[in-house]
Amino acid sequence: MINTDKTYLVHYTKLEDRKKRVDQQFKRFGIDFECISQFDQEDLTDELLEKHYDSSEESYNSKIHPTYGNGSTPHRILSRGEISCVFKHKVAIQKIAKECDNYGVVFEDDAVFVEDFVEKFNEFLDSTPDDWDAIFIGSCAGLRIAPQFIKENIYAYKVNHPASKGTDSYLLKRDLAEKISGTMDKFVTAADWELSYQLKLHNANVYWWEPPLVAQGSEIGLYESALR
Repeated sequence: MINTDKTYLVHYTKLEDRKKRVDQQFKRFGIDFECISQFDQEDLTDELLEKHYDSSEESYNSKIHPTYGNGSTPHRILSRGEISCVFKHKVAIQKIAKECDNYGVVFEDDAVFVEDFVEKFNEFLDSTPDDWDAIFIGSCAGLRIAPQFIKENIYAYKVNHPASKGTDSYLLKRDLAEKISGTMDKFVTAADWELSYQLKLHNANVYWWEPPLVAQGSEIGLYESALR
């Protein structure tokens, strides 16, 4: 089993094929997990959106421009699928804050593990400096540590902000999860960019594992994206 207090799976309940495949994968690797299935896009009410999603361009710019720079992606209205995904990650982060003694790990339901996932996960975690607050373990968006910075037998690399690699697979310390839970009540953008904002806001120490241990099935052709 992997060395973590708890494991959470962000899942859209209509994607039954994904759930079946991920159940088999987690069982194969001996990983127990809790499924985050609430807040499907069909369940999002106008009242809920008004309370938690700020779709204004002004609010978007006030968060995203300081995080990514003024040349970042222009403001747009999120799809219901994207909004649902943010809600589900919020639930996972809140659960880490409330249920974990030290840290938890979050996967999206299209996560695909490398062959020796458990052994590599525990080895990489043991080699990560103790000052970490968040670790991104997958290859989401194809982001990697540049080859010139990679060193032999070094698997964890501290990165500058904006530090989110994506939300397909990541670890969060409980203390950081508690802080994010207090500042993520109203969000302005998609899960990965919102998480980047939160990490910078709280001056988190963020590491990326190299090589990645998780591929995103919707990026490697295994699934179609559910965010549109």
